[in-house]
Amino acid sequence: MRDEEDRSAARPEEGAPPDASAAQEAPHSGVPLAALGTREVLVSVLGVMAAKAWEGMGLVASVTTGKVEKDLESARLAIDAYAAVLEVLRGRLEDAPRREMETLLTNLRLNFVEKSS
Repeated sequence: MRDEEDRSAARPEEGAPPDASAAQEAPHSGVPLAALGTREVLVSVLGVMAAKAWEGMGLVASVTTGKVEKDLESARLAIDAYAAVLEVLRGRLEDAPRREMETLLTNLRLNFVEKSS
C-alpha cells in the first residue's frame, strides 16, 4: 500500500496536462507487458489515452515530433476510448483511483469543449 501512496504523491495534479519533461525522466519499470494482469494493462491504456487526448487538443507537445499540434479528431477518439475503458474498469477499482480517473475524464471533456470552440 505504501508504494501506491508514493506513486500517487509523485503524480501531477489530476486533470492537468502531463509535463512532457517529467514523462521523459520517468524510469521504465522493465516489466514485460505479458507479465501484467489485465486490469493493470487497462489502467496503463487509460494513461496512454489521456496523454494522447492532451496531445490532440494541442495542450502538450507530441512525443514523436516535439511540436504542439492540434488534432481534435484524434483527441475525441482518445477521450471516447478512455471513457469506454473506464466504464469496463469502473466496478473493479477502489474508490479513490476510480474518482481520480473520473475527474480526469471530466477534465479531458471540458478541455475538449473549450478547444473545439
